[in-house]
Amino acid sequence: MKTKKLWCAERVQRLMMSMFLLVILALLAKGMWSIGLGLLAFMAIMLFIHFAFDFCPSTIVLEKIFGSCYCECKDEE
Repeated sequence: MKTKKLWCAERVQRLMMSMFLLVILALLAKGMWSIGLGLLAFMAIMLFIHFAFDFCPSTIVLEKIFGSCYCECKDEE
């Protein structure tokens, strides 16, 4: 069940992905093509791993820090 927490692992992970994409965009705008494309390739590979194997290291670490957005509790709705 989804809770109404503002800072939870999945939301923080999406925020980190958007910031990472902004850094890549800034690198590409500055003309640092090799670094920008390397980071973009890294992100694409990690997203494919998340899709194929349902494994995302950042979500695992962030769940330990912030907790999950999805509650397995019987009491909460």
